[in-house]
Amino acid sequence: MNDKLLHIYDYLSTHRRWLWSGLTMVLIPLIVLALTLRYNEDIMDFLPLENEDRAALAELQSKQSAAQIVLIVEGGDESLREEIIEEFQSSLPSSLPFRGAGGVLEGLSPLSAQLPYYISDEKYDAFDSLFTPEAIRIALERDKRILSTPGTSFLSTAIQSDPLGLIDLYALQAHQAPNRSYAFITSPYGSTETKRNAALIDTLNTHLNNILSSLSLLGESEGSCELRVALIGAPVIAVENARRIKLDSLICIALSLVLIVALLAYAFPRRRDLWLILLSVSFGWLFGMAVLRLFTPTVSAMVLGIGSVLIGIAVNYPLHLLVHQRYTTSVRQTLQEVLSPLVVGNITTVGAFLALLPLKATAMQHLGIFAASMLIGTILFCIIFLPHLMSAQPTPLREIKLPLKKLKIKNYELRISKSTFQIATIVLTICFGLYLLSPLWGESEGGCAPSASLFNPNPSCINYMTPQQRADIAFFDSIANPMRQVSEHADRAEQWTSYWRTHDPEAVIATIENEAAQVGFRSGVFAPFYQLIRTWKPAKSFDFSRLTQGLSDNFDYIGIACSLIVFLFLWLSFRNLPVALIAFVPMVLSWVWIIAIMRIFGLQFNIVNIILATFIFGQGDDYTIFMVEGLLHERRTGQTILPQFRQSIILSALIMLIGIGILVFAVHPAMHSLGVVTLIGMTVVLLMAVTIPPFLFRFLPDKWL
Repeated sequence: MNDKLLHIYDYLSTHRRWLWSGLTMVLIPLIVLALTLRYNEDIMDFLPLENEDRAALAELQSKQSAAQIVLIVEGGDESLREEIIEEFQSSLPSSLPFRGAGGVLEGLSPLSAQLPYYISDEKYDAFDSLFTPEAIRIALERDKRILSTPGTSFLSTAIQSDPLGLIDLYALQAHQAPNRSYAFITSPYGSTETKRNAALIDTLNTHLNNILSSLSLLGESEGSCELRVALIGAPVIAVENARRIKLDSLICIALSLVLIVALLAYAFPRRRDLWLILLSVSFGWLFGMAVLRLFTPTVSAMVLGIGSVLIGIAVNYPLHLLVHQRYTTSVRQTLQEVLSPLVVGNITTVGAFLALLPLKATAMQHLGIFAASMLIGTILFCIIFLPHLMSAQPTPLREIKLPLKKLKIKNYELRISKSTFQIATIVLTICFGLYLLSPLWGESEGGCAPSASLFNPNPSCINYMTPQQRADIAFFDSIANPMRQVSEHADRAEQWTSYWRTHDPEAVIATIENEAAQVGFRSGVFAPFYQLIRTWKPAKSFDFSRLTQGLSDNFDYIGIACSLIVFLFLWLSFRNLPVALIAFVPMVLSWVWIIAIMRIFGLQFNIVNIILATFIFGQGDDYTIFMVEGLLHERRTGQTILPQFRQSIILSALIMLIGIGILVFAVHPAMHSLGVVTLIGMTVVLLMAVTIPPFLFRFLPDKWL
């Protein structure tokens, strides 16, 4: 393989016209394809959804409650709260759906859609007695007394849906926090259109500020009346998350770019080398987008955002060439010595990313295609075009070393030899391995607090919300979602439908109509209840427990598939089982460290940072392959090339740590978790790559090479 690639280099060296014509002919279709790629912002693309799950989720998102924005007015007296809500309603266009309510029940999705889920098992035992004329008359007289009582008008809608008291309306209303009033606005854009919802929410906030200012209440939330006015709901949370992500991204990207450019400028005093690195990675990025366009016209913008992590892997290829050139006499010699580890490392990393393709999550499949294509594009540019752009003069380079030789503690100086450091690493690995013999995954507790589970599938835990917003959302969730378990949800629905399959709804309706007329209710006032017993069907339930299992299975699959693919390619490439094992063992030990450290500090993987598992594995195999190739070259030829390989590995790791690890300073929980996992993962991978292969090579006899 090396000979064929070197033959291409020799041919293009004497046929420069073909070189530049070929590059132009490749760039034009790549640019055209990349420009026609379209983007969306649907995070659900990252979930492993079956067809039935997609249907249930689509129904869930289409419900009015999913697009509901809730205005909370808390504190002050009731008349002030009502005045604020009335002024707020009058400031809105009539086309915007609005409901003002004294209590929370009236603003929730229609009770008739959820009533069967609230009915207790004990209530079903008394159903037959509830539908007698005498019981119906008593229930309707009670309803009339309730509606005649001042301050209970908000219960009128609930009574229309449940005139016989199948559920305890007062018990539900008791959940409401005191001194609160509510208004409900339904966004015409649903809960996922963050761009349009952002403009809507800004408009709503402007109206609220104007109202509070006109009533001389602006800034009074901390004053004597302790008034709090806030907007909550799925559209509000989605908008604030999008804004927080954009702000964190701008800050972190700007900071990381400054640090990376400073690092590369220090390591490569010749500016030409910086441009060559940028050109190589840019070509790979363009190649990845073009290939992805061949598979899909639309991709999640988050795929390309997460794909920025690939820069830390792709930058390896030009880095290794430029760093190694310092130690050779010609570009051809550099290419000859680096080709094998470059290509082998690329094949194993691409194979690891292609392991994402069988996953059911659409975005994960797209990520696998984009990642594999970008790395293929980068390596092709580096072995075909980059050598002809490199200077014939050796690359000037400032060395960057790991501070492992001395450790000063007060007046004592501890000298750490390579052997001491390697042995300490092995001992810690054994300790971590023993620690991990305890149950690894544990049972997920479903909440966001640290638990025994290593993986937390709850998407709400990585949403950006203030503590007050979380409390408000939890309150509404406790009312709007009475049945949290899908199995219980299905049981209650089956109880309701089974009862009305064996009883005559029309007879009950006729009895209610007759008794209602005698009590004083107009005909048809309880139509929502009639519809409930005639035609109610349970809504499709989105099974989060199955989603949880699917995400956990995906995590297991990614780890096993990446391991098998990488080991197989290592074995085929080196054609030597002991050498392949030496290259593979550091990656296995890296995950022992990573998982142990995360468990010790109560950290968890989630649906966002779990993607880094593949990236870290892909980066780790590149590092160990270069170390093993360097050790083999030194053992076989006696020529020392390990220092230059180690230098490019350290540079690459630092770039990855800066580029993604900087997210540890992000405020958004999902982005912060990416930074934490990157810092842990890349530090461990670098440590294992530079210590374990040299240690194991000591015990490898020459006859096994």
